[in-house]
Amino acid sequence: MTNFSKAQEATLRQYFQVEERRFFDRVSADRSAGAVVAHCLGLGAAETDAFSDRVIEAGIRSRDGRGGFDFLASQIGACGYDIEQLRVCYATLTQGAIPLSAAA
Repeated sequence: MTNFSKAQEATLRQYFQVEERRFFDRVSADRSAGAVVAHCLGLGAAETDAFSDRVIEAGIRSRDGRGGFDFLASQIGACGYDIEQLRVCYATLTQGAIPLSAAA
């Protein structure tokens, strides 16, 4: 019985570590994508930080973790981006690369 408890505890610990990593990865992607969109909108440094914080907050408040993406999707029209470009930006960020629009 003790071995089962230890195995179950190890499985839960691993699950929580994976979920925590996913959370931090999503927050990082939300912050970076928010900074790209804020730059495109012409916001200054302080406004960019506040905008990125709103993107992160939207992601945290959503049940599926996509709130940041959904928030940015509602904002990108003013940038001239479309939803597919935002998806590519997120895909690039989650792979650890710098999106082209931020690199330039």
